[in-house]
Amino acid sequence: MIIELKNTKLLFLYRSKLFYFIKFNTKKESLEDIVYALNIKNKKERINYVYDKGIQIVNKYYEKDLCKFKDGKCIVQQKNNPDSFNGCCRICNLVTNKGCPTVNLACKLVYCKTALQNMKALKLRDIKILKCLSISQRIILKTDVFSTKEEVLKDLYYGIIFYGIRNVFSELKRKINIQKKK
Repeated sequence: MIIELKNTKLLFLYRSKLFYFIKFNTKKESLEDIVYALNIKNKKERINYVYDKGIQIVNKYYEKDLCKFKDGKCIVQQKNNPDSFNGCCRICNLVTNKGCPTVNLACKLVYCKTALQNMKALKLRDIKILKCLSISQRIILKTDVFSTKEEVLKDLYYGIIFYGIRNVFSELKRKINIQKKK
């Protein structure tokens, strides 16, 4: 059975197990990615597809380097000339001298006011394909900063309880590492 998808208002229903054997179709170009995601019946593959499409949308929206990095310093650090490098990412355990080695949607949506002076900030709700995820998955996407793509995808797949437990252990590990450095 094929159902024609005309808008995104009933996506919470379309994601349910009731529609597992139904294929979706649309004539609207703006809904093609959503329909494609809904037609992926494997949960891990759908989450991965939606995440990758979300990253593509953010990258396309912010085509240029908003933070205007130069010599490892963001635009704010260039003005204030502080000792810290790599912008607000300096508190992340994953960042290297060459920048961020991971692709994290939450990190890409966090920008300071100085970087966004001349353009509107993209919000999570502006990325329509993310409506293919549940509310708890969108909360995870919004708050899962300083994690690798693989960690975020695991959190999205296993749920908010797994996400909470992983974050508690990561925070403890980070504090232990800080204590060792002193």
